[in-house]
Amino acid sequence: MFNYTALINNIKRSEQAYQVYCKNKNYHNALHIFHANEIVYDELNSLLKTQTLSNELLKETSLYLFHLEDWFLQFSILEKTVNNPEQDFSFLALKDGIPYPSHFLELVNK
Repeated sequence: MFNYTALINNIKRSEQAYQVYCKNKNYHNALHIFHANEIVYDELNSLLKTQTLSNELLKETSLYLFHLEDWFLQFSILEKTVNNPEQDFSFLALKDGIPYPSHFLELVNK
């Protein structure tokens, strides 16, 4: 059985980390998001492997994974420029990037 609680809690953790990052966009704060997003990514893949999903949830889960893959790519590129944890670490919206699925938690809680 899939643990929806872990997925939901880690999405909330990622969102909290993002709020901290928005106040001070440095590498140290971005790293909090990175660690939370790694777990969310694993949980989403586990969801795909273990559950039969509605078409809507399957689509949104896939889009969330694509969003995270875009985010991880940008993180890894920016990380190569870091010299200290307090260094500016600002993400740019990718031209064709997948947006963050802000209503995903609502869909999971149906």
